[in-house]
Amino acid sequence: MESTLELLRGHRFAIACASYACGVILVAKTPLAVPICTALLAALTVILTTSTTRQKFLFIMVCAFAAGEAAAILSVWHLEHKPFAVLDGRHVVIEAVALERPRMNESATFRVRIVGVRIPATSSGNALINEVALVSSPAGSWRAIAGKHIVVRGRVDLPGGPRNDGEPGERETLADQGIGLMIAAHRTSDVQVVDDAPGWEPWWARARAAVANAVEERLPPLEATVLEGILWGDRGNLPATMRQEFSDTGTVHVLTTAGLHLGIMAGFIAWLVALFPLTRPIRTSIVLVGAWLYAALAGMHLPTLRAATMLTAGTAAIELGRGRTPSAIFAAAASAVMVPHPLVILSPSFSMSFACVIGIALVSPVLGELGLRDGWCGLPRIAVEVVRTSLAVQIALWPLQALYFNAFTPYAVLANVVVVPLVGLIMAAGALFSIAALTVPAAAVPLGNLVWWGLTLVVNAVQFFASLPAAHVDVPPPSHIFLIIYWLGLAALAAALRFKLAKARMVLVSLSAAVVLSIIFCFPGIIARFDRNIHLDAIDVGQADCILIRAPGGHAMLVDGGGRLERTSFGTVVAAPLGDRVATRTVMPFLLRHWVLHLDAVVLTHPHGDHVGGIPVILSRERVDRVYDSAQLYAGPAYHRALEVMRQRHLTWIRAQRGVTFDLGQTTHVQVLAPEEPLISGTSSDINNNSVVLRVSFGHVAMLLTGDAQSEAEVRLLSHGIANLRADVLKVGHHGSAYSSTPEFLAAVQPKIAIISCGLHNVFGHPSPITLAALAAAGARTYRTDLDGGVSITSDGVMIQARSVSSAPL
Repeated sequence: MESTLELLRGHRFAIACASYACGVILVAKTPLAVPICTALLAALTVILTTSTTRQKFLFIMVCAFAAGEAAAILSVWHLEHKPFAVLDGRHVVIEAVALERPRMNESATFRVRIVGVRIPATSSGNALINEVALVSSPAGSWRAIAGKHIVVRGRVDLPGGPRNDGEPGERETLADQGIGLMIAAHRTSDVQVVDDAPGWEPWWARARAAVANAVEERLPPLEATVLEGILWGDRGNLPATMRQEFSDTGTVHVLTTAGLHLGIMAGFIAWLVALFPLTRPIRTSIVLVGAWLYAALAGMHLPTLRAATMLTAGTAAIELGRGRTPSAIFAAAASAVMVPHPLVILSPSFSMSFACVIGIALVSPVLGELGLRDGWCGLPRIAVEVVRTSLAVQIALWPLQALYFNAFTPYAVLANVVVVPLVGLIMAAGALFSIAALTVPAAAVPLGNLVWWGLTLVVNAVQFFASLPAAHVDVPPPSHIFLIIYWLGLAALAAALRFKLAKARMVLVSLSAAVVLSIIFCFPGIIARFDRNIHLDAIDVGQADCILIRAPGGHAMLVDGGGRLERTSFGTVVAAPLGDRVATRTVMPFLLRHWVLHLDAVVLTHPHGDHVGGIPVILSRERVDRVYDSAQLYAGPAYHRALEVMRQRHLTWIRAQRGVTFDLGQTTHVQVLAPEEPLISGTSSDINNNSVVLRVSFGHVAMLLTGDAQSEAEVRLLSHGIANLRADVLKVGHHGSAYSSTPEFLAAVQPKIAIISCGLHNVFGHPSPITLAALAAAGARTYRTDLDGGVSITSDGVMIQARSVSSAPL
């Protein structure tokens, strides 16, 4: 025991930082009572420990743990109690500095720093000053807005927590980008450009815009966008297909300015400085100043700031003689970020950056001992080093890729071996090219050609690896217990090699650990497989519909796939429906978090983009047995892309019409109640009124899913009698509009629970007060995804339990 303490004593700083991080995570991920009890138990352990050495060691850990808890409690409170919270949903008029060029998507979005508030002239309004806001607006003629002093009139939207079970919250996601609120400008005239703003931050914004414009004038659009992503993390104009290919090959990190880029730039500056006879302190100072200037050029985003801070802290530890061990250097770098910003530990960029460092520190030596060292396969030393480092990073990183992105990328090692060295060359040449494009245009021509060749090689390499079979494998996210045991296992393996344990014993232990880890990873799926209850999940997909039915025995049915109406705020039809993003970022992760790896049925209630927009992606990535479709004629691109995916994958297509029935396993029965021939015609929306209507029966419980059926469809359903309409749970038709849910229909259904799927601040005014009043009169408890987030219904066939993301179970 004493020898172990002696070994750990050399890593006290790192262990203290780890204890601090554990305190932060415990507060952020569990109810407050748990961290308090844990802290008391830890303190009691210190008191009862008899060994003075152990007591001192445990005392340091407990103090760091308690400090982490206290810091996290304060940070969470500050995050949830903004002084301008009373302005949520209200309109303001602000003066601001635009920090970047607008990014064009459904609307134009750009970051601003608020420098003044005209309306309201209150203390809560003044609290907005110096906050960074994300402004969204219809496209205007002010593309050259970076660094300008502007006046914005719009609605304040405070980012909220998770919208669906297990989903990262918008508040945390935007906070990681340094954004505290959103402002929605409704018209282009609500954004007025005044003049150039004074100060260093606006100057840097104009400099970035000038460099970006110079790059875009001299390079083709795709290569220019990739270069901007590599140099300063701006990939807003990158085509969705190319973005997915970078993700599928595990190389998307090269388009995010963080530790890799800062390290490459610092190394390039250090190489240049080494050419001159300067003392070490001066060289170090120049490298750090250059790194911070690069961070400023990259926009001072939080990941870049963290990387620059960690580089500075680690360098200072070495220069001051405090970095006696690698763990001390890592701890110094981590504490420089964790102490002022405790919740940063929970961000994907921070955890993945440190996973890379852990991989290089722990796994790379192990791979060297196992034979991946100089002379391997006759490769040069530098090539072996690149392969070993890439493999070590991927071994440490893949659980986090599964956790945050639900993906396993088998070709990531090979892709990074090719791409990362090229990125280093592109950054060096690209930096010189950008400077020359503004100062010496003649010199920019040869540099531009060199950069273009490098970018072409990167793009071609990414596209090649992305085209290989199984380049992207969807995987459920691992549990936190799995992550802890996995990394402890890597540390134990590194320690075993250091202490020269017998290889036969190591192999046996490693195989046993792999079996245990496999069981832990699959345990949530095993539990789901043996769940005897039925679950209805109304996934919050904004102003759209997506319902998941999970039946006993691992059977599942998806009704609609979310999406968006297929027009942007500019009035043009988009080439790839916006529903692709909804499917990729919301629906598919939800399915994987709940271990839904196979769908017995997918139902397209009707072909509007807000119902089938995500279906093409879902059908292409999920295993699907049958697709039920209302078979209505419609020209929407999302619907036709879905049909094309069905043809390519040879999926079974069935026309859904009254009388069709099917089962989800042995206990769940599904009936199609509508549409029927002749189809309803001559109404305000025939497409909506011919939606597929389903009745799902499980034991003594029934659920009625009505798509976008309106009053005319309800009349036809009533004409067949009320026997098949009675239901405990009603998915309200047409997002709760005034054209559905008539009193007669609700009297026949007699729902106990009603679910309305609609988006916050939607332009249609859904749900209608008339519909809400009718549901209340019918005695139904109503859940709304715009206010409650995702809604989940659980039943054993007799009792029903409902809960939403923002409310307690009932």
